[in-house]
Amino acid sequence: MSKTDMTAMSCTDLMTTQVPEVNEREALEIAHQVYDIEGSVMPLNGERDANFLVQSKRGAYVMKFVNSAENPGVTSFQTLALLHIERHGAHLPVPRVLATRTGKFEPKVSLREQTFTLRTVSYLDGISQNLGKPSVTLMRELGTTLAEVNLALKDFKHPAAHRNLLWDVGHAERVRPYVDCLETDQQRLVSYLLDRYEHHVKPQLATLRAQVIHNDLNPHNVVLDRKTVTRVAAIIDFGDALHAPLINELGTALSYQFDAGATDPLWQIKAFVGAYNAQIPLQPDELNVLGDLIAMRMAMAITIAQWRASLYPENRAYVLRNLRTTWRNLQCLSAMPEGTLVESLINACRREDL
Repeated sequence: MSKTDMTAMSCTDLMTTQVPEVNEREALEIAHQVYDIEGSVMPLNGERDANFLVQSKRGAYVMKFVNSAENPGVTSFQTLALLHIERHGAHLPVPRVLATRTGKFEPKVSLREQTFTLRTVSYLDGISQNLGKPSVTLMRELGTTLAEVNLALKDFKHPAAHRNLLWDVGHAERVRPYVDCLETDQQRLVSYLLDRYEHHVKPQLATLRAQVIHNDLNPHNVVLDRKTVTRVAAIIDFGDALHAPLINELGTALSYQFDAGATDPLWQIKAFVGAYNAQIPLQPDELNVLGDLIAMRMAMAITIAQWRASLYPENRAYVLRNLRTTWRNLQCLSAMPEGTLVESLINACRREDL
């Protein structure tokens, strides 16, 4: 087997291994046995893991039964990243890891002749960003918060941070085998973007500053304050975190803030990147590739979603929940005159620098 084949397998194992089978009664028993929590549980959606919301007098928590295909080193990396943020960015709205009765952060539990690793974190209440109303104020708040998370993670090191992940826009070429799952017009555009990425973008990424990043700031991972709907109550789900070029963080995050239905489809992106730049000044070489990364992440999203829908048709509605919007946004972005997006990003950063 070639190195390329092995890499592809390691990237897709998590995406093709069934979510752990755990029912509510079992989850509640384990919560009591391991964490001394009594209350109620409710299953939560998850792409790879079995997740439960646990509500008790002590507070509310999210208990995760980690997919058995995940490398133990990666599990440790994600846990330690959260603990690192707690130490270096205590003010930041990210989940806090809950210790067991015996002080462990990654306990092992046996269930139906299988052993799973648990991670339980505090539940931060609010509404998902996709249920809120977009605003310039929210975009600035979100850009600032993401930059502060990146600053807190700047010095965090872990060997498992250098992982193979299908959702890594820094290795977008890994989705090429799944382009056949797309419709003809989608195949044409995604293939073009992949060619451009491999020849013009990826070679530049190796020269840019890199660190551990969250890598998945989509609206389902942003929790808003219920009252104001303009304050970020939480950034959740560090399951896709990895070491990568820092600009990839924005390429991923901004791919979800494009607004094809607006007079200015870039209005959210400009407010977001301007606020981020005020905390972490972006370098010219980073801004030059950012537009391509935004488009590539959109292309990856529609490709991976349709590939997974073909694997798990029973979960099709959940997997494809964002497909129509993402495809519309990608078409609109790709139709913009070349250089428009990059120029807009540069101007947004200059305004914040004034």
